Amino acid sequence: MIRIHSLLLVLLFSVHGVAAYGQQSVWHRTLADAQRQATEEGRTLLIHFSGNSCSFCVKMDREVFSSPQVQQQLRRSVAAVYLNRDVDIAAALQFGVSRVPTDIIIYPDGTRRDLVGGKSHSRFLELLSDARAHNRPRPATVPSLRSQQQTDRSMATTPIAPAEGNYRVASTPVQPVPTPSSQPADFVEVDMSAGPGLEGFCPVALRELRQWKQGVERHSCEYQGITYRFSSAAARDAFVATPELYAPELQGCDPVILTKDRRAVTGSIRFGVWLDGRLFLFQDATTRRAFKDAPELYSSMRSAAGNGESAATVRQ
Repeated sequence: MIRIHSLLLVLLFSVHGVAAYGQQSVWHRTLADAQRQATEEGRTLLIHFSGNSCSFCVKMDREVFSSPQVQQQLRRSVAAVYLNRDVDIAAALQFGVSRVPTDIIIYPDGTRRDLVGGKSHSRFLELLSDARAHNRPRPATVPSLRSQQQTDRSMATTPIAPAEGNYRVASTPVQPVPTPSSQPADFVEVDMSAGPGLEGFCPVALRELRQWKQGVERHSCEYQGITYRFSSAAARDAFVATPELYAPELQGCDPVILTKDRRAVTGSIRFGVWLDGRLFLFQDATTRRAFKDAPELYSSMRSAAGNGESAATVRQ
């Protein structure tokens, strides 16, 4: 019975993968092909990562990608490729994809957005509309060598009219090519508060015990420029071993304000959310509610729940 159940699962996800790849006019077969089209046509590049045993991926294939409207907008708006994280391992490692479904959007100017988690039909159409708005006009067609030779011959046999006395040649000066910036396109200057992280409470006790325990100054350590205090030496040692497991995301900055306004505002411990085992802090209840309503909108800054785990409010 277990063997039959496993076989059914394999068949299910095989069918969902074949169905997605079957739209040859919508999805490119390879990442290189999609990148080539994006470069040649000045299009936004869309990389959709699916995966085995992913119920959200199956749902998107069934409810979103099968829609004729979505397929039409994919053709018109982006250079798209559909990849399987469990098969296209090199690409998944290249783009740092650890959860599925994940949509990576790279605009023609190089700006990148990572949207983790399942998306509805209407939400995906919004993403495509935004991607199309970033597309560049297609470059003018370069004349062929033969047509250029014909033009040259025609010019050689055509008499040139004498220039009038007040004739002037107007030309547009060539604009200098801007020097590429060493900063990423979504660079944000982070100005953290001077106080201790989590307002002095122990991050290890918060995660392991879901308890607010006040840390003491003698059990402290610094991580990403922020000093955290711990309730015991053992808690501090656990943090030092794996700080990314306990420290709040984005150095404690409110992800909604950071994403929308490009401003780094330290969140409050009174407004927190657990999402996929990670702690996010918010300035107030309004931004926390916005995050809980659509966490995938703010996941490009770092991680968000790709496995569908619900957000839980942190209570003090």
